[in-house]
Amino acid sequence: MANSNKNNEKNAKSSSLLDTFSLPLVNEKMNAFSRMANVIAEAIFIVNDEGVIEMINPLGAKFFGAPQEALVGQKWFSFLHERYREQYEYLFLNWNQNIELPLSHGPKEVLVERADRTWLEVDLSVSCLPASITESAPFYVGVMHSLTKHKSEYGELRRLASTDHLTGLANRHNLEKTLQKSWLECLNTDQAISLILIDVDYFKLFNDQYGHVNGDKCLQKIAKTIEQCLPANDCMAARYGGEEFAVILPRLPSVSAEIVAKDIQNQINILKFSELGLPSTFRVSVSQGIATEFGGRYRTSEALICAADTALYRAKSEGRNRISISL
Repeated sequence: MANSNKNNEKNAKSSSLLDTFSLPLVNEKMNAFSRMANVIAEAIFIVNDEGVIEMINPLGAKFFGAPQEALVGQKWFSFLHERYREQYEYLFLNWNQNIELPLSHGPKEVLVERADRTWLEVDLSVSCLPASITESAPFYVGVMHSLTKHKSEYGELRRLASTDHLTGLANRHNLEKTLQKSWLECLNTDQAISLILIDVDYFKLFNDQYGHVNGDKCLQKIAKTIEQCLPANDCMAARYGGEEFAVILPRLPSVSAEIVAKDIQNQINILKFSELGLPSTFRVSVSQGIATEFGGRYRTSEALICAADTALYRAKSEGRNRISISL
């Protein structure tokens, strides 16, 4: 009778703990650890040696996209993208053969398939809980951090670092990096690469007469026009500095680069600035210099830039609003 009462008390206590923590807790230390996991502002889950979820805290359940009670009893591997699932199943198989070692894995970027079939990028760490806490079969704790916001912010920082804040085109650093990459690709495939340097004619006079605010808006319109004239996705328009722009044209020989330059010239010549309060007859123009590498004409991408700059200087000295090709 006494044994029966003890068993009833034991079962009642176990049931109470299960209701509270959704985990067959084995001792007070595990009990305390689970209480702590439930209030920590991290996504945490505890699984047994078969990968079955025994406890998951509210944030962890949110990551998996299902209520806590619906997740308990499911294998956590099933929520991983297939390219990670087999890796972690194999990991657990090996861990269960070495439970005396303090094993841990991660953090590692993985894809979690949520209950609504959407995907969540997370940083996942999985560790074996010490025997001093479990005092029985091994249990493992997983900790997840969402990478969605982090990656979005990182992407925005990278974009800002490579973009000119005024025009939205690539900045000088991005231009030089991209030019070097395109230069090597074209040389390795025995294809031409052309560069156009563009300078807005008499821009200082524009600023003096109409103000720097309108000057900035003028540059923005010109930048947009240049970008719209790019002939392919791997071409790049960049702000080279001040009122100067640059265009990288991979795979385009000199004659094709000249066609692009003429299109840029024509489109800029017809721009109107009446919305800035300027006369409807007001127009701007640009001078352009073109240089093309093919067959080892220039030793480096820097030499290509210098050649285009020399051609630009010649276009300006010959009267502006014209295109000059490097000799």
